[in-house]
Amino acid sequence: MPAKTAPTGRFQPPDVRRRQILDAVAALLLEDGYEALTISKVAARAGVAKGTVYLYFASKQELLTALQAEMWERMAERPARLLEQPDLSWTERLDGLVAAWVAAERDHHELYHLLFHELGAGGEEPMAAARDVLVTLLAEGTKAGEFDVSEVELTADFLTHAYAGPCHHGSSDDVTVAVQALFRRVVGAQAP
Repeated sequence: MPAKTAPTGRFQPPDVRRRQILDAVAALLLEDGYEALTISKVAARAGVAKGTVYLYFASKQELLTALQAEMWERMAERPARLLEQPDLSWTERLDGLVAAWVAAERDHHELYHLLFHELGAGGEEPMAAARDVLVTLLAEGTKAGEFDVSEVELTADFLTHAYAGPCHHGSSDDVTVAVQALFRRVVGAQAP
């Protein structure tokens, strides 16, 4: 029997179509801004019919909301899931949080800024929720004796701001390792 190949052209699975559409929206936002964004341009950029975009998203605002939700996932929800993994040490969870943050910052900085600072998120932005995850992680790691943090909130504020600058320099792996080492030093943790 011949191997199954991925559908091409107009026969894409829904998750692939949705991804194509959101990638097109992100690219167009970064190139031309929100005011120039239209469903027609999104469809053309994604290589789909205008009606296909409407099958997935009812409006321009829904497109933005979907991109904002993805950013929430990268910055807050993925790191929060680390808290629920008892097989990881607190240091490994901290390293995982740093890796998620650095990746999101390096790969999506301009889009994040556009979605949450220029266009407005209509409420709390993911970094505030991500900081709350860090607070919990520091408090629990300290309680478990793995970290030495006397001022959890102050330390979380410092670390939340400390990771951003290095994200724009060097290769991703180098930056991630360096920022993980910085976080471990600040909280008095050992490398896993």
